[in-house]
Amino acid sequence: MMIIMNKIFKLFSILSLVTIVFFACTPDQYELKAPLDKSALNFSVTKDATNPNKFILKSLTPNAQAFWVTPVGTSVKLTDTIDIPFPAKNDTIMYSVETPGGIVTAKPFVFDVTTIDAAYVSGQMWTDLTGGIGKSKTWVLDLDANGVSKGGFTSPFYYGGTGWEWDPAFSDIGWAGVSAGDYGTMTFDLIGNANFKSDNKMFPDLSGTGKFMLFPGTKQVITYGAQFLHDKAQGGNVLNWNALMTIKTLDADRLQVIAMSGPGAWYVYNYISKAYYDSH
Repeated sequence: MMIIMNKIFKLFSILSLVTIVFFACTPDQYELKAPLDKSALNFSVTKDATNPNKFILKSLTPNAQAFWVTPVGTSVKLTDTIDIPFPAKNDTIMYSVETPGGIVTAKPFVFDVTTIDAAYVSGQMWTDLTGGIGKSKTWVLDLDANGVSKGGFTSPFYYGGTGWEWDPAFSDIGWAGVSAGDYGTMTFDLIGNANFKSDNKMFPDLSGTGKFMLFPGTKQVITYGAQFLHDKAQGGNVLNWNALMTIKTLDADRLQVIAMSGPGAWYVYNYISKAYYDSH
């Protein structure tokens, strides 16, 4: 629900800006028309006949700009199709229109999804991250108790910014305050849903259980309810560990994510699969 509310807040912030610009460009004598009554809003949301995870959105309100807020993003199309790839209960789709009389929002469309869209999660990135549908995959921070990184990285994290990246050896950044040790595990799975669990042995208070979402098209990932494994010294400078993060590298055994620490500045955190860690 928090994700939906954030999307709604962003949407109406955009709409408010559009309204301000609209008034700034009109004569002082302009009079706002009466708002459209909610009963005049007309739209439909229907499940695809061949895929229960897909929903077809249709705006049927004449002479009105449509705005949709869905669990997977926003849309301004009159007709659109969205894919809810994982089970969901009492989730919502919000339909609004902008008219000369202002913005009007219909009662939320509430829906359930009970299946995983196997086709949606069949790509290589999904398989590399989770092991595939019905499976799980466990990852560790690329650092052991001896300060050694086994995955071909020089340390468990790098420093980055616009136009540059510094990949120091762990032995060269003692000033960073990051201790060598077993940071535990984090696991992504596609067993019934897109599940994520972090078991941080160095900092148990950073452990948690939740969900995740992968966006192969933009090479991004986001976690909910739990955070990627990290330290508190440098990791504490990251703005938001539950933000949408860019994946720099992902294959069967290596994962690098970019965690923002400020405008034009970030860390690159390096992980390897536990299977690789245990065999090397």
